[in-house]
Amino acid sequence: MYYFRFHPAIIMYSFFICYYAYIAYITSIEPAVINYLFLFLGIIVSFIYYSYIAIVISTLMSITIVLYFYVSNTLFTSVTFVKLDIVYFILFTLITMIILLYCAHFSKKLIAITTVKMNKTEDELYSAQEYLQSFFTYNRDAIAVFSLDGKVIKVNDAFEQIYGWKAEEIVGKAIPFIPAGLKGDAESRLERVKKGEKLVAFETQDKRKDGKIIDVEITVSPIFNRDQQVVALFGISRDLTEEKETEKFLRQKDKLSLAGEMAAGIAHEIRNPLTSLNGFIQLIHEDSSRYHSYTTIMLSELNRINSIVGEFLLLAKPHDTIMQKHAFSTILNDVILLFESECVLKNVVVKTQTEARHTYICCDANQIKQVLINLLKNALEAMPSGGEIHLNVTQHTKDLTIFIKDTGVGIPSNLLTHIQKPFFTTKPSGTGLGLVVIKNILYQHKGTFEIKSTVGEGTSVTLTIPLWEQGMNH
Repeated sequence: MYYFRFHPAIIMYSFFICYYAYIAYITSIEPAVINYLFLFLGIIVSFIYYSYIAIVISTLMSITIVLYFYVSNTLFTSVTFVKLDIVYFILFTLITMIILLYCAHFSKKLIAITTVKMNKTEDELYSAQEYLQSFFTYNRDAIAVFSLDGKVIKVNDAFEQIYGWKAEEIVGKAIPFIPAGLKGDAESRLERVKKGEKLVAFETQDKRKDGKIIDVEITVSPIFNRDQQVVALFGISRDLTEEKETEKFLRQKDKLSLAGEMAAGIAHEIRNPLTSLNGFIQLIHEDSSRYHSYTTIMLSELNRINSIVGEFLLLAKPHDTIMQKHAFSTILNDVILLFESECVLKNVVVKTQTEARHTYICCDANQIKQVLINLLKNALEAMPSGGEIHLNVTQHTKDLTIFIKDTGVGIPSNLLTHIQKPFFTTKPSGTGLGLVVIKNILYQHKGTFEIKSTVGEGTSVTLTIPLWEQGMNH
């Protein structure tokens, strides 16, 4: 439906014409003083338009009406009137017009200044809002606004990425992202913020939607109204998972570096006299004597020492590492083939599921084979009565994940933290260096290593190795 709209100027002029026509008509019927005074009212009313033309036209129409009635001898018939009064009337009307014109000019000037300031303030407010919205939306840290009763008012996209909840799932609700053991501390901090205190960059732990506990650095501040009363809470949460992993990685790097330096020195010092001992005992062993049983044991133990020395040398930073482009499926198939007969003998089934049939990694193939051999060997030894080894390979954007799980006896939790330490072993013939060597090789390949175990269910190991990219060979 359409509406016809008149131009504001037409409405203004029509109003004044009708108004003064009505005043002229009333005055012609009853030429009283009060009717003439309404002529001034028209001039005053014209001021509300802040228009010079409206004030001038209104003034001219007032003077015209007065002159008309003056000429027709009907001006102020009810009172004594002298001819000079018409001059004073016109003069008063003109003075009124001048004053109103000045007021209109001054008012328009004030309006212009106010408009400029208002536009500037609106621009600054808009810029501030855009800045805050950009900061809120595109920040890589999780940002959330909470009501005083703990319900979510607003969250940004990073909140979903870090915590796993979508905005539509949690807005207007209280989400259980605080671990049970930390609720007391969280409530204490919340009360402090409600009282107006700001808590900056404190480290704690939060719980994701999937139940995973993550390390976070949080800043919480109150939001005040004009009366300086706290009306909401504003929180910024930074995920420290990668940072913690990096710190852990660097600590492990230092340990491996130190172990490597020590290992290289010790291994070379031991290997030289070991070779001499082995040679003399071999001579005694070949000569039939009553010490034959002893020399057999001595040779066996010397071979074990030699094995330990060999693994010592693997701890040292390899100088002959050759990083090249290799198909991971080829490396994996070669390793599985090595264990094929042993798996049959021990009644162990290897179940492989891989997405890496045409995936390439940048690595030293022999070292990666050594990692897989050590892990599969551990898995087989954990299942003396047979079982299954699940080997899953998943390709991601930048790396390859290898998941190996056995159905063996598992490792008690009190031992799980120690098995990655040098020389710690639960095997009668173990050296305690297998996992240390694995972690050192993966470190050289910029990969990661994680082990989990449950007694009676088995042990799982997760490895990551970066994918090959153009120009990575060195």
